[in-house]
Amino acid sequence: MKKGFIIMLSLVMLIGVSSSAYAHPGRLDKNGGHKCSAKSIKKGLCTGYHYHKKKK
Repeated sequence: MKKGFIIMLSLVMLIGVSSSAYAHPGRLDKNGGHKCSAKSIKKGLCTGYHYHKKKK
């Protein structure tokens, strides 16, 4: 019983951690970044302008 509980707890924790990475919409500009929409900022997905790709 204790082993089953540990396995269940591990699975719940794994799912909780993996679901904390959320994508947000928005195309990239020539610099490889974009400004977050008000909706994404409100949801806490991003803040202001940020990059997704390194500048070449």
